[in-house]
Amino acid sequence: MSPEELQRIFQVNSPDQVPEYQVVQLRSISKRDTSSEDVKQIHVAAFGKKLQLNLRKNSDFEERVGNMKVLMAETTRQGQLKYHEPKENPTDLGTTYHDEKQMAAILMKNGDNGKLEMEGTIGNELVIQPLPPKLIANEEEFVDDEMFLDEDEAEELKRMNSTHPQKSNTTYSKSQNGKHIIYKKKFPQVFKDNHSDYLSIDPEEFSNRTLRRSKRQATPDTVWPEVLLVVDYESYILHGGNSRDVKRYFISFFNGVDLRYKLLHHPRVRISLAGMIVAKDRDATPYLERNRLRPPNADAVDAAGALTDMGKYLYREHRLPTYDLAVVITKLDMCRRRFPGGRCNRGTAGFAYVGGACVVNKRLEKVNSVAIIEDSGGFSGIIVAAHEIGHLLGCVHDGSPPPSYLGGPGATHCPWEDGFIMSDLRHTERGFKWSSCSVDQFKHFLNGETATCLFNFPHENDLLVRVLPGTMLSLDEQCKRDRGTTACFKDARVCAQLFCFDTASGYCVSYRPAAEGSVCGDGQVCKNGRCLAEIENIIPDYSHVTETYVEAEERMDRSHEEEISDKSQATTLPPPSRRARMNRMRRPMRRQTRNVSAKQGRNSRIIKVKPIRVEEHKD
Repeated sequence: MSPEELQRIFQVNSPDQVPEYQVVQLRSISKRDTSSEDVKQIHVAAFGKKLQLNLRKNSDFEERVGNMKVLMAETTRQGQLKYHEPKENPTDLGTTYHDEKQMAAILMKNGDNGKLEMEGTIGNELVIQPLPPKLIANEEEFVDDEMFLDEDEAEELKRMNSTHPQKSNTTYSKSQNGKHIIYKKKFPQVFKDNHSDYLSIDPEEFSNRTLRRSKRQATPDTVWPEVLLVVDYESYILHGGNSRDVKRYFISFFNGVDLRYKLLHHPRVRISLAGMIVAKDRDATPYLERNRLRPPNADAVDAAGALTDMGKYLYREHRLPTYDLAVVITKLDMCRRRFPGGRCNRGTAGFAYVGGACVVNKRLEKVNSVAIIEDSGGFSGIIVAAHEIGHLLGCVHDGSPPPSYLGGPGATHCPWEDGFIMSDLRHTERGFKWSSCSVDQFKHFLNGETATCLFNFPHENDLLVRVLPGTMLSLDEQCKRDRGTTACFKDARVCAQLFCFDTASGYCVSYRPAAEGSVCGDGQVCKNGRCLAEIENIIPDYSHVTETYVEAEERMDRSHEEEISDKSQATTLPPPSRRARMNRMRRPMRRQTRNVSAKQGRNSRIIKVKPIRVEEHKD
């Protein structure tokens, strides 16, 4: 194989780094019945085992990522970061499938030759992907004596038909598909350091407000964390330097993450992608570049410093798709310092705030709903991503007590050595599952008021009805009914959460979104958590994301105008000593958000909470 082929298939630079692999041929039995739900049965033999996958389409995930936008981020000659949609317009990237019993997450499509192509993971160890056409030509035709024989397949078809004799319109088809490579993932050395896996934030920066919601606001049956995915430059190059391959890979990647969360039932957690930002140069992710180590360790990044800078950067970035959680995927080697200026110890594969989902710290001007995940390009980061998102949703490591600012059950009754997802000792099938302590922590966190940003479904482009309740009360009037005060913001953010000024704390708080039909911009109203054009058949979609953006000085001027407008309309303001501080912090919070998702990312969930702790994941 050429160096390019080694990099594309195995994500390695030399033959001696190639993991253990086998070239296999798939055989499939496809079933279509009256329910119109595709069920694909795949037979394959690898590493001395016969595998039978019963794959069902992950329909709800398909729906949630169907309208996902990909934006390319690159730095101009003037040093400005600009976003634009990629020139190529990929169409058939494939369809996502799950086999929950085998813990297989597959992206499937028909290749140019008409044969089935599969890409994804089987269990926690195996990766499968199509053999490149160039290599297929070099492969000799072979009969694998570990494959299922035709007689066996005929017997299988006979059994399936005899089991469903009444379904005359149920059809089965058998086919031999293209050759694939299956290889074993390599995992970095696992170790646990109880003294370096979290970072506390100054308790004085947060209030003592309770995190419990009122009894009238019940936790929904399903929550919908919307992830803004940022792909760094190294990962972009790793996947061929084109948006199509990057998008295809990470749809398959998060299909695997979603599979881990499908094991949760009360409530159900369904992961979706709010958008994907792909860095076309290193300066497009300045928070990573600023925290890279000096040569000869320039391939490593200080995880804690990068996470902090990432949160501050996203607080000020107003051009991104709306989101609940922001996740950066990097190929850089993450490390952690015990103290400032100390040695940066490698071995950290993920880093996130515990309970950071939906939290924006206005005083520190930082987004806390952020995570950084290391991925080699061979799906090694799937379980890490599930683990880190678990931290954002309120879970600590198994065996650990809860952070004081979250409270709740913690995980002291679930030993680290049991090897569930929130441990790093995942050597058995338990590594696919959540411990009972994690389940209890999810319930506790999702019953808190900061988690409300996760409660709405990523909506489709529904047409507006003509009469909506928000036309009856202005935003200020809605806040007056709720808290006797006024609305803090009057833009697209209110569609996800309406923030009203709280006189007791001097902060903006939210318990619900603005009413349907509330004005959220010039000629725009809220519908299903999104800010849409008031004219029914016009739905703005990323109209603000173009090759040219408002210059910084102009944004400052507009922000100043908004500041004056907010102060002139407000009837309740914080005390004078606090008013100046809040006005200063309001300035960078102006943003034009896309009208695609139900929630706003950077400051739609500004809430005064107790200190957040950072958890790191070592895999």
